[in-house]
Amino acid sequence: MRIPNLPAVGNLEHLSPSLYEAVLACKARASWMAFGDRAAVPQHPSALLGASVHAVVQDAHSGRIPAGSDDSRKEVARSLFDGHVKQLYDRAHPLVRVKFPSPERIPFYHMYRERAVLLALDAPAHLSAEHSTTASHAGASARTTFVEQTLRSRDGLLLGRPDYVDAAAGEVIDYKTGSGPDDDPDGLLESEARQLRLYIHLAHEAGLHVDRGAVIRADGRRAGLDVAATEAAAEGRSAREALAAFNAVAGQGFSSLAAPSPTNCRYCPCIPLCEPFWEHASAAWAVACGAHAEGVVGNVTRATMQSTVVVTLDLTILRGTVTPAPAVVQQLPEKWVGADGAPPLAQGDVIRIVDARCEPGDGLTMIQPDRVATTLWTVSQP
Repeated sequence: MRIPNLPAVGNLEHLSPSLYEAVLACKARASWMAFGDRAAVPQHPSALLGASVHAVVQDAHSGRIPAGSDDSRKEVARSLFDGHVKQLYDRAHPLVRVKFPSPERIPFYHMYRERAVLLALDAPAHLSAEHSTTASHAGASARTTFVEQTLRSRDGLLLGRPDYVDAAAGEVIDYKTGSGPDDDPDGLLESEARQLRLYIHLAHEAGLHVDRGAVIRADGRRAGLDVAATEAAAEGRSAREALAAFNAVAGQGFSSLAAPSPTNCRYCPCIPLCEPFWEHASAAWAVACGAHAEGVVGNVTRATMQSTVVVTLDLTILRGTVTPAPAVVQQLPEKWVGADGAPPLAQGDVIRIVDARCEPGDGLTMIQPDRVATTLWTVSQP
């Protein structure tokens, strides 16, 4: 596939919780989220499933799963999940559809669907037709529940869209499909706590009396956090400072904003196009952020396996999180290479293979593609 173009970075008008986290870690990543051609990088397939879980929970909160027996409600929730995944799948990067000929072929599809069902059946009903509007500080307090509704600060600099706000209970709820901290699975990640504090600050700005946040995970576990008004206000100030800090340097451009490190680059969608990553990465980063290699293609061998053309590449690794050495990329489906219309690989091409499985050997590294995560990008051709 072709390396995406770097984004033209401008000033951010406002900051959301996800952009806030990105700005704190790496301003280049934040600029890609705000200004990049995000459709040019394949989304991780599990992200489609996670987004669909959220959508089904929203359906439940919004009254789209009618009353009835548990079995009938489960079937409605499953049908809603199937529909949401299909919509996202149809709009996904071509590589996703090349790897998985139907949404049901995505790994863990049925597990995510059943998690969506369980969360949906536990979600409180919410029948207001106003759930898609934006809450401002004027008049919002007349209502007590808000589903997937944008809350905006009085100055317009901050906004967020919590999954559910129950002002009567004084609580904001966010659903997560990922796991909790490794050392405390029933606790909160610091990023999740920051997000809840920011949501509560936004709720206060909208005139809502909220003093507790909670994360509900896909397996039903719940992690809560009491938040004082002073803590919420402090998070709001920190977010505004992060926004000002980004805008102060936005004119320097994407590469100057990058802060590559093993932690910052973990799961980062910018790896294919981020030159600072390739300049700084080393084999010591592999444990934290995976196996990524840039190299020059030598021999290209094609074979047909079960009607699929696969290529095996001799590769001289130049840099990345894989030690520079001769390598072999084994049995890469050729359709993955040209999913976006890029030409076939040839000797002398410089490529980047991202999120692969790597097995160092005696003088020869073996690289195997991972069906879910691996992407291959052509940097240059002779």
